[in-house]
Amino acid sequence: MKKGFVLILAGFMVFLLTACDSGEHIKLTQEESDAIAQYSAYLIMKYDNNKSHKEKLLDEKQLKEAYEERAAEEEENNPVKEDPTPTPSPVPTETVNPEQTAPETAEPTATPEPKPVFESISECYNNKFEVLFVESTSGKSYKGDDEYLSVYAPDGQKMVVAKFSIRNDSSQDQVFATKNFNTSYKLISDKNTYKPKMSLITNDLLLLEKKLAPGESTSGILVYFIDEEDTPMSIIVTNTDISPDKIYEITINH
Repeated sequence: MKKGFVLILAGFMVFLLTACDSGEHIKLTQEESDAIAQYSAYLIMKYDNNKSHKEKLLDEKQLKEAYEERAAEEEENNPVKEDPTPTPSPVPTETVNPEQTAPETAEPTATPEPKPVFESISECYNNKFEVLFVESTSGKSYKGDDEYLSVYAPDGQKMVVAKFSIRNDSSQDQVFATKNFNTSYKLISDKNTYKPKMSLITNDLLLLEKKLAPGESTSGILVYFIDEEDTPMSIIVTNTDISPDKIYEITINH
């Protein structure tokens, strides 16, 4: 009787597990299927007269605890690996070529110190005479007040004439002679530098030699031939015997 009941119960369990193809299936979870199989085996062994299987079968509560224990073991043996913190990529640095050197910082250009100057043209004559610049003119020819002949500029050039006054401020007679002084007059244009030329004018300062009584004055001129395209700007007066550095500048406005 017991064996028949067991066979009937086992068949019913198999029917529930297998289900018919034509009818609706009863969907069971894996745990429900394991529980049914476990309970079926438990009943079979419970009524087995031979008692050949000595291991204890688990009931539903014990089975659930066994599942939880197995899950804990699996979690312990296979811990969830967290994504490692990404190592930041190194910031690329510019490769410095040892042959390359840092650009040199340009040093500021020093402003040239102004040249020392004479206080007057007279200083270039040791203050023995008062010498003053009067005026300058330009053109293709020049004729003095007491002259019979005119001076003409060469082709492609023009003439610049600078006029000076010379006075004896001493209390005795003096001879003004240009040859006695190392005084130089250079005309500066916007392009070139020119020296005065000798002319046939009687009071040419390059050849002037004249005796002056106290307080007496005379005039002198300098003649320059410059390119027609040039513009006269100034006359630089020097005397290296008196000072190697000092100059006196005469501005020309024409």
